[in-house]
Amino acid sequence: MLSGRMKRSLSWLSAHASAEPNPPKGVLGMDMAENWLVRPDVLPLIKDAISLDLKQQDLSYSQELGGPPGLLHVSASFFNRFFFPQVAILPEHIVTSTGCSSVIETLIFSICDTGDGILLETPMWDGFSVTSILRNNVRIVPVRYSRRPTNAADLVQHYSEAMKNATCPIRGLIVCNPHNPLGQIYPTLWLEALLQFCEAHNIHFISDEIYALSNFGATRCSQYANPYTVIGLETKFTSVLSIDLKRLGVDPARVHVAYSISKDLGSSGIRLGYLITQSNPRLRRALAVLNRFKVCNMASIAVASLFSNLQTVENVLDNNKPRLRKAAEIVEDFLSFHHIMFYSPVAGCVIWARVGGELATKETDAELYEKFAAAGVAVGAGSRFKSGEPGWFRITFALPRKSLIEGLRRIEIGMEAKQQWKPANSQL
Repeated sequence: MLSGRMKRSLSWLSAHASAEPNPPKGVLGMDMAENWLVRPDVLPLIKDAISLDLKQQDLSYSQELGGPPGLLHVSASFFNRFFFPQVAILPEHIVTSTGCSSVIETLIFSICDTGDGILLETPMWDGFSVTSILRNNVRIVPVRYSRRPTNAADLVQHYSEAMKNATCPIRGLIVCNPHNPLGQIYPTLWLEALLQFCEAHNIHFISDEIYALSNFGATRCSQYANPYTVIGLETKFTSVLSIDLKRLGVDPARVHVAYSISKDLGSSGIRLGYLITQSNPRLRRALAVLNRFKVCNMASIAVASLFSNLQTVENVLDNNKPRLRKAAEIVEDFLSFHHIMFYSPVAGCVIWARVGGELATKETDAELYEKFAAAGVAVGAGSRFKSGEPGWFRITFALPRKSLIEGLRRIEIGMEAKQQWKPANSQL
């Protein structure tokens, strides 16, 4: 017998998991937001760490709340170096868990009651629904646009309308910055406006910064003119940690940052994420208890070793950014050749493109998804990301060059394109 809670969770999961058909085996995956380009640099470092640093005592339970002291110490140094916090991050500000999704799930559990709501802009990463709804039974209240905001006041107005129309109490909002799936960055003024919005309504501000260090800047113009390209307003990432909350009159006890090694360091399988909350020790302790024994000691050892040499980490990140930018430019070139609307990314490893066209419907999107699968390529259907318009798909570009170009060829086959795109010689 299952509990009523579990029955409701399974019912919700089956309804959402079946929304997108499973592609056949052997397809080229361009649907998973993973960074393969950084892995050649990261893998040897992780291998060395396990080989040299794993000891007998590491086969025992970790006895510390929040994470092993050594890991918390070097992680604090990592955040202080790369996120430029206004207030220095200390080990006691950090909780570790098995990725961003886990720390966000336990954070939502800790600040929301059953039936409460969290504001989230759409399109959004589909995992936010799982972390909010599946076990917490907390609603996602979407913030939708007929057009993207062009200034902070416009942005806040959309949030205000979503909150006003919500049928449940709102306890917080989640900002994914850099954004998934748009690959674009929030201007600092927008973040400040949302922080003050949260303060005015006495709700929590949760910043998911999992792509923070994959900010590769503006891409070069394609060789093909494309009037449908959506250019973002910002190219430089700003962490919420670096914003002066005191100047804004914002209570830091309700400001939290989630991070993980999954994207910037291409290590989604190692399962190590962080929640940083600098002025709420009671919440930090609750999260530490909820996440106790979750992180594998080998993951802790690998990351502690990696973060013990921040110059090496910086070199890895610096090498990764031009690779990401060049890969994004290849996909932009492909999309521009076919006159497909897309959001030009400046960060992350995915691109949001209206491959299905302006006249698309849910039915034509489903047909196109099946055609992609038949052509041997998997992409992310826009329905997964709560896109308000049909036709949108998410394409991962952080793949080895040969795989990336082959994947685009297969997308072209699925599109039944009349003309064939040819990459420039410099892209081969």
